[in-house]
Amino acid sequence: MSNCPNCGHQNPAGTTFCNNCGAQLQVYASTKKKGLSIPAIIGICVAVVVLIFGGLYMLGNNDPEYKTADKLELADIEGTWDLVGESKSGKMTDQIKINEDEITTDSGDKVEARYSSVTDDNTLIIADSNNIFTANYFELRLERRKVDGEDRVVLAVYVDSQDCWGYYVRK
Repeated sequence: MSNCPNCGHQNPAGTTFCNNCGAQLQVYASTKKKGLSIPAIIGICVAVVVLIFGGLYMLGNNDPEYKTADKLELADIEGTWDLVGESKSGKMTDQIKINEDEITTDSGDKVEARYSSVTDDNTLIIADSNNIFTANYFELRLERRKVDGEDRVVLAVYVDSQDCWGYYVRK
């Protein structure tokens, strides 16, 4: 038996509403759990972790798509490039900035991109003139190299006066 909290009438056990006044006698809690199951929660957590680490990897590596010099355009390698480890010998400029119109270095060298050519050794020459004797120019190409133990696509820049290549990664 259950007593009505409203009028005090005694009602048979299991009755939901009072037989005298109609007041609700008890509220039955649902036995069905609401929310996601444990496997669903684990699956969602794994997906979030994968997305976070995948996004961090993509942000950390700004390498261009590898292309041979005959297919390479300045638009493919636009951006700011920093000199990396093995070529930091004091001979190379620390930073190169490239846009569609020009290449500049942090040391003040600048070449307006008016002429380009590809050499036999798969090197792109960007020059401010087609006269090889008076032109200011950069020789460059993309290479696949290990940088800090990681496979990267780097910009290789040749400096004739130093007879060496400098290797740069895009910021």
